[in-house]
Amino acid sequence: MAEWKTLIVEDEAPTRELLVNYCLARPELKLVKVAKDGEEALEYLQNEEFHLAFLDINLPILSGLDILERLENPPYIIFITALRDKAIEAFEFGVIDYLLKPFSKERFFKAVDRALEILGNEADKPSKNVFNEHGLFILEKENHFLIPYGEIIYISSRDNFSVVHTEKRQYVTYKSLKSLEQKLPPSKFLRIYKQYIINLEKLSHLQSDNMGNYSVHLKDEDETQLPVGRKYISKIKELL
Repeated sequence: MAEWKTLIVEDEAPTRELLVNYCLARPELKLVKVAKDGEEALEYLQNEEFHLAFLDINLPILSGLDILERLENPPYIIFITALRDKAIEAFEFGVIDYLLKPFSKERFFKAVDRALEILGNEADKPSKNVFNEHGLFILEKENHFLIPYGEIIYISSRDNFSVVHTEKRQYVTYKSLKSLEQKLPPSKFLRIYKQYIINLEKLSHLQSDNMGNYSVHLKDEDETQLPVGRKYISKIKELL
């Protein structure tokens, strides 16, 4: 029998103890760590590999949503929450289930069964690149935004954060360009350089100079011009 490395993140002692007991009742789950706040959970998730995490949304220091925003490759998530609207918001992150407090042992086992089905069936395992049909969901400071794809002109990376550029404003988020790229439908967006992703609907034309360097021109008010990496040129030419 396969054992799946599991993390519990819950700040309330009674619920945390309940989760531990329920996990220990399922031999398929190998409970590795238990975290009491968001900061501790983030440290575990950044330094160890887990298959599954039971993650409370409302946590001290960092919320469950904040934690997911900071992870490149999160494990499969089952959210824990006392608020139904927060549970619905959680599905923007592609979580596989949520447990609404107070939850029964039967409901817990149902969520586990669903997780085990996904973990144990690699052929049918859904991609973790879950594309929200409405737009890109990001965290900027303490605020969550759902940015419609059509409003995004391009996305750039700067140091340890990324900037989503729209006509109205710029959104700054502490997510890498790679992690944001995984949230974008490839039919709508294209990586053109190590620091840039463009919205293909905003692409005007491709230009080259006498030195063989290429740049794209975008259809926005600023008539933005961005460099193109050599390995991306053929793909853009194909699209044009």
